[in-house]
Amino acid sequence: MIDLRVAAGIATTIIILAGCQKGPAAGQPTSGTCNRTAAESLAGKDRLADDEVKRLTGATIVRQHKPGDPATMDFRQERVTVETDPVTGKIVRAFCG
Repeated sequence: MIDLRVAAGIATTIIILAGCQKGPAAGQPTSGTCNRTAAESLAGKDRLADDEVKRLTGATIVRQHKPGDPATMDFRQERVTVETDPVTGKIVRAFCG
């Protein structure tokens, strides 16, 4: 049986080492982060399928709705929001978050 002090020492070491992991460099987008310029360039195009929007923007979540529809205001860096005119089928605006 492992001594309680040894187990506590191992647990403490693991916690300390976990804090030493290197994250992404400052200013460098992480995988799945929406590309703002790419999202904004969708305006004026015909409505796109979610998979195509993901491919073009790098986002992993797509939220499609009509202008004026209610939506949460929480910012999610991996999400792109696409507003499409229901009459023309054209993208009115697209933005990250």
